[in-house]
Amino acid sequence: MRKHGALRSFLAAIWAATVFLDGGFSALTPLVWAAEPDLDAQIASEERRRKELDQKMESYQNTIRQMKKKEDDLLVRIDQSQQATEKARQEMTILEYQIAKLQKSINALEGETARMRGKIDDLARALRRRLVDMSKYGTTEELLLVFSAQDTHEVLESIHLLGRLAQHDQFLIEQLQVQKLEIERSQRTMEEQRDRLKAQAQSLNRERQRYNSMTKQTNTYLDDIRRQRTLAERAAREMEEAQKEVGQTILTLMRSKRERGTSAESKGGTDYLAGRMEQGRGSMFDWPLRGPVSSPFGPRVHPVFKTKSFHSGLDISAPKGTPVKAAAPGEVLFEGWMRGYGQVVIIDHGRDYSTVYAHMSSTRVREGTVVRAGVDIGTVGDTGTTTGYHLHFEVRVGSTAKNPLDYLKR
Repeated sequence: MRKHGALRSFLAAIWAATVFLDGGFSALTPLVWAAEPDLDAQIASEERRRKELDQKMESYQNTIRQMKKKEDDLLVRIDQSQQATEKARQEMTILEYQIAKLQKSINALEGETARMRGKIDDLARALRRRLVDMSKYGTTEELLLVFSAQDTHEVLESIHLLGRLAQHDQFLIEQLQVQKLEIERSQRTMEEQRDRLKAQAQSLNRERQRYNSMTKQTNTYLDDIRRQRTLAERAAREMEEAQKEVGQTILTLMRSKRERGTSAESKGGTDYLAGRMEQGRGSMFDWPLRGPVSSPFGPRVHPVFKTKSFHSGLDISAPKGTPVKAAAPGEVLFEGWMRGYGQVVIIDHGRDYSTVYAHMSSTRVREGTVVRAGVDIGTVGDTGTTTGYHLHFEVRVGSTAKNPLDYLKR
């Protein structure tokens, strides 16, 4: 009876080991960290914006060369300084997302490493139990298990179980080796990620310093202009020239667009204002955003240069990043950087009407795109010659700037 009980216990140990082999460690997987989809998408999006900003800056430089502007043009120098500031800001955004991604990677690896150490502890306990079993039930008991079988079926079953037990022992040893290698790989990966994180943090710090330096440089330059009356008056004249250049740009682009057209409709210009004109001039355009008008259309004292000048639109104050909406349906005629205006979108609405949206921090449309009224076309910023975050909004008939209040819905 004692031997039978011992044999039954031994069989139970074999059975437990078999179950353990089938279910306990079959789900073990190597350490793998999956990239965060949202962060990858954000990094890709910001890198596209950086590329677009580079293209806008290059286009701006080509335009300036074509206009034969002098190197000492005050607005050009302000714009170039602001462009460098915007590029530094964009680099900072990308680096911040990359740092967040690396930190998530490190956190995930640390969690997986802790989980793997727990698996190793389980494997070690299982092996210790096997050593105890082996000390209790040696080779003699294993042979006794076979020889005490009542028939051939029982003999084969006993041999099968002993084989399974041997496989289980081998499995435990191999798993310990695999998990040890995975832990080592994880440690190396974490060290590499930490080194990259440190390098990215240093790059971010350099970009912040560059951004702060460029911002300070721009502000210092503007302060110098304000203090020198002759420079301020010259800058104000340049700003008025820039306003005229916008009108000429619109005429040139509209003429080019119509020359490219092949149908009668495209040559005559699509009438996107159909239905709005009938309601009267005061209902042609929706407000591009809601906010106080900080500077109206007409003569004014320029807020930056403190000299008398003409203002070709409305300044609508709003926090940075506030969405700017298309005031009416139309086709995007221009999207890029313009002297004194910063980042600009111009929309052609047909019948020689167009609207101008300036000083934006980002744009969300491309030239040639047809947009509906109310569609987001960009965000409020402070690019160009500004004193703070706002949208500069113009209504143009041909090249002539009109008072937007005469055309905006009440």
